[in-house]
Amino acid sequence: MNRSLVVAALFLASGLAAGAAAAANLDAATPVKIAHGPVRMPSGVDFGRMQLVNEARLIRVYTQMTGVGDSSDDKLLFSRDVAQKINLTNRQVNRRFMDMILATRRFQVFDDSTTVVRDGASQSLDGKLMDITIDGQVVGSTQEIIDISPYRKARTTVRLSVQMKDVLSGEQLFPAGVSVNGEWGMAQGEGTLLPPSASTSSPDMQVSLANDYQRALDKALTQAVFRIGQVLRPLGRVTFADQQTVSVIGGSRHGFQGGDTLIIFHVDMAQLGERQVIAHTQPLAVAHCDGVGTESSQCDLTLVDTRFHVAVGDYAVLSDRSATGVREE
Repeated sequence: MNRSLVVAALFLASGLAAGAAAAANLDAATPVKIAHGPVRMPSGVDFGRMQLVNEARLIRVYTQMTGVGDSSDDKLLFSRDVAQKINLTNRQVNRRFMDMILATRRFQVFDDSTTVVRDGASQSLDGKLMDITIDGQVVGSTQEIIDISPYRKARTTVRLSVQMKDVLSGEQLFPAGVSVNGEWGMAQGEGTLLPPSASTSSPDMQVSLANDYQRALDKALTQAVFRIGQVLRPLGRVTFADQQTVSVIGGSRHGFQGGDTLIIFHVDMAQLGERQVIAHTQPLAVAHCDGVGTESSQCDLTLVDTRFHVAVGDYAVLSDRSATGVREE
């Protein structure tokens, strides 16, 4: 065989082997194609949260709940004694509310039910600064029995009002408040079924009706957590940028998680009286972050607005897609 052909064959074989090894390497990065175009600016950016970036900690959220299972509401079909029997109390429901917010893995969450320190610009509880307070109140609930011959079925509706306040500035983050409804018994397979001869006052039916109320309330709480995630989200700050990647101060301590998508943006500040306010935000790029560490993240750019340039000192905020999802371990 011609010597040159042998050499060529050896080079080809070694190249194929190297390519196969790279393909089999689980640590190899997947090439990212960068699109170009305008970027939409999400909500959830405010001066108070921007100041938390350098503190390397999660936003501290304090919650309390009132109006749960109020026996004075004659539109409920179960008694207060039954509600307490299944732990349907303000304190227990607040615990479930806290757990739902914790499940997002974006915030530190504390029970604010026992504190009366709610006013003023500099509040603390147990020695920790309170960033955000969230008040949930059940403002309306009904239970009715509908006919689905030969049975009857309970249908439950709970209306929850939520207020969220920035403690430092005193600003209401839901200026008009948020009202969400939870319903149980509207769909097939939901709601307490009552045989023709059954009474709603029987012990078993009382417990079942209270459980219906709890499920409707949980649906309202889930919607409330979704709305909170739309407004309140972690931020980071750019420390390095090139044409393909960005590094940000902002890791798991700030509330970021592997697989998050961030919106990179520039902010201009203005002086308003004695305080600084955000005058303008300009979205620059979208980045996907697989490398999320404790205090920093390494991200690949996926969309860039070529009219602008990402620079050190710009900020990053959780995208809408990442902000509203509940992560699972």
